[in-house]
Amino acid sequence: VGKAHEQKQKIRVLENTNISILECAIYLQELSALIQDGHTRINFPFDQLSGEEPVFPLKVKIVDGNVYVLDNLGYESVPNFCSILEINGVPAITLLEKSCKLYNTSLDHAKYLMFEESFHLLLANYLGIHPPWAVKYKMKSKVQTVKLKAMTSKAYYKQKTHSNRYRSYSISINGEKIPVLDLPGFSYGKAKDWESFIDTFFLMNKSSRYLVVDLRQNHGGNGYWGFYLLDYLTDSPYRIANKFEFKVSEMMRESIYAFKAGNQLNQVKNGEYLDAVNHKIRSPHTTLNKFKGKTFILISENTFSAGVVFAAVFKANKMGLVIGQETSGRVCFGSDPVMITLRNSKLTGSIPLAIYTLPGENPDRGVIPDIKVTRSIDDYQLGQDIELEKVKELIKQDINRS
Repeated sequence: VGKAHEQKQKIRVLENTNISILECAIYLQELSALIQDGHTRINFPFDQLSGEEPVFPLKVKIVDGNVYVLDNLGYESVPNFCSILEINGVPAITLLEKSCKLYNTSLDHAKYLMFEESFHLLLANYLGIHPPWAVKYKMKSKVQTVKLKAMTSKAYYKQKTHSNRYRSYSISINGEKIPVLDLPGFSYGKAKDWESFIDTFFLMNKSSRYLVVDLRQNHGGNGYWGFYLLDYLTDSPYRIANKFEFKVSEMMRESIYAFKAGNQLNQVKNGEYLDAVNHKIRSPHTTLNKFKGKTFILISENTFSAGVVFAAVFKANKMGLVIGQETSGRVCFGSDPVMITLRNSKLTGSIPLAIYTLPGENPDRGVIPDIKVTRSIDDYQLGQDIELEKVKELIKQDINRS
């Protein structure tokens, strides 16, 4: 509360000052970050970028407390997989600590992820460390310093590629074909197409002995898409929430989520809390192609929102094994966000309408894997898929036993 008050006072001092939309977004994100909930945020206004902003040309990754270079998009000679020690004399860990004021999460590994994703833009435009950058780095035992020029934001984002398109493929283990669902999101296309994809997948693979579901890049979407898939893994009703509670308001009543409250909504006044009792247990839809084999799901620090819902429900209902790293999304979080547009700045953001506590061990943590797999910088350098390799190892052992 004290930090929020300080930030509000800091903003009020600027009442008669002209600031840019980007500066406004940063001030408000620092405020919303204090809530420490991943769905409460001000969206960065990428449409306000001119394309000429100075951007740091190195993509970074934090491993074991060190900041490594994953990819050099610039022209100066900085080797991939070296560790960055300082930039313009400022220790890399100090830059991380200063950036954390923007990150709306209570989990350190989630802050690391946000730092990795935003650092290229923050260095000059938030942290005030301008190019050219003197980058002191270490490769093996050798320490060097190189001057780096900035690249433009237009050039940087031109090279970014990410798709949330779902797909299926198979891997072969001891001559046995193992189906894999690669699901980087629950929001690609239309719901009817998703259901048709899942129906067809299980029709073709219902007799398989093993199944792998990859959620390592799943940033969320529609939670019901995940439930539709989970329905294929069980015949019995299963728990999808320990707590699902709305704070009732006109915004909530008019939202697409109001149906979850059912008829109870008519008896509750604005400002009161409503426990959506019908959103705790789910009865799976009827299908002839239930999967009876062993299921493995892969999670990572990139797994968020509806991806976390899927992983938590899967684990709590003992539907199979969870492998990877702790998710960035917590077991308890603000759910069912609505988009808002601020009147003067036209900045957009999101505000959750409900508190969602998933079934799980610790509501203040992410989903903890049954088998934790830790990536070293050497794994990144060698391009090894250590989570999938772990699944292959487990399936090989199971095949040999049987």
